[in-house]
Amino acid sequence: MNEARIQKTTAEDLLGKLIGYDSVSDQSNESISRFVADMLEDLGFRIEWHTFKDANGTTKVSIVGKRQGMGNSAGTTHQGGVVYMAHTDVVPVEDWYTGFSGPFEATLRNERIYGRGSCDMKGSLAAALKAASKISESNQIAPIYFIVTADEEVGMKGAKQVDRESDWFKEMIENDTVGIVGEPTELRVVHAHKGAQGYIVRAKGISAHTSTSEGVNANYQLIPALGPLLEQRNESESNPKYRNSDFDPSTLSWNMVLINEPTAINVTTSQAEAQIFIRPMPGVDHSPLEIAVKRIAADHGLELIGKDGVSPWGVSPSSEWVQTMLRLTGETTSQTVCYATDGGVLQRLKRLLVCGPGSIEQAHRKDEWIALDQLHRGVELYERAFREWAC
Repeated sequence: MNEARIQKTTAEDLLGKLIGYDSVSDQSNESISRFVADMLEDLGFRIEWHTFKDANGTTKVSIVGKRQGMGNSAGTTHQGGVVYMAHTDVVPVEDWYTGFSGPFEATLRNERIYGRGSCDMKGSLAAALKAASKISESNQIAPIYFIVTADEEVGMKGAKQVDRESDWFKEMIENDTVGIVGEPTELRVVHAHKGAQGYIVRAKGISAHTSTSEGVNANYQLIPALGPLLEQRNESESNPKYRNSDFDPSTLSWNMVLINEPTAINVTTSQAEAQIFIRPMPGVDHSPLEIAVKRIAADHGLELIGKDGVSPWGVSPSSEWVQTMLRLTGETTSQTVCYATDGGVLQRLKRLLVCGPGSIEQAHRKDEWIALDQLHRGVELYERAFREWAC
């Protein structure tokens, strides 16, 4: 696909091609990354290729693209240009059901495009690619970048690698590039979001047939710790110091899941876990809760495992770049959201915001979809944003 063909290709067609790749997070995203990289190269972008193996040995790829532009931005406010950020992995499809299409089969119905990732966030990526194709490099006086990552849905490992290793990301930081994270916000401008942090409290036993006395049930060690852990959860909900009224809900959204292995009723449980997940917020110090969880685990002889987290992120709603994006959208007020994005990892880039087509309520569903109107408006908005900061 060369530049002329991309310019003639609709955003719907681009989205259909992206949906056609099975890029569930437990699969390799190498093929879809190559497709995106090829499109960017056809548009005059140079590509950084960042590869790693996940815990199962599966190849994962993140790409960073840069198109410098042919003008001279020295002495202007456009020097750093603009970067669009997306991810190519999608959530699992075991529960997928529409009654008329499969998860990797883009289907247009009732002014909606159905397919896994249509909303989160291949629709946004298609819109940004189409927007970039509408801008001639000869009109650019500052760079346009793309960061397209792997494994956003399972720990944001791709973004973490980009943060560590990308020379062009370092360049963006140095040049104060404006960053647009294209997660679904219904094209509303977001100036802050929550983070993510998890802990595993684990008990070990001995598995055996329950007709014998050889087993040691791990639950009997874990259960006494559940009451104190529940007290900490209740504290996180009731104590004002763990609240931020800029968000709804305004709490850390503590969630706890109990896991047993094995699960057969006639086999003694050899491993029992309480998995704890919270959503940290800007301006909220949740470390006392973390200290309490560590103390409870130690008091009951349990193993405590901290999972890789993502920091919360936020900028002032009065920030110049937020206000500029509001002008481009025609809105007057920016928002907060309660989910996390790659922006939490890549927030060394100071001039950051979140704005993308589609609604988070349409994401991760068994019939995920994006409205055609949102897709088309996304193309228009991203084109305006690219022109604002790079032309």
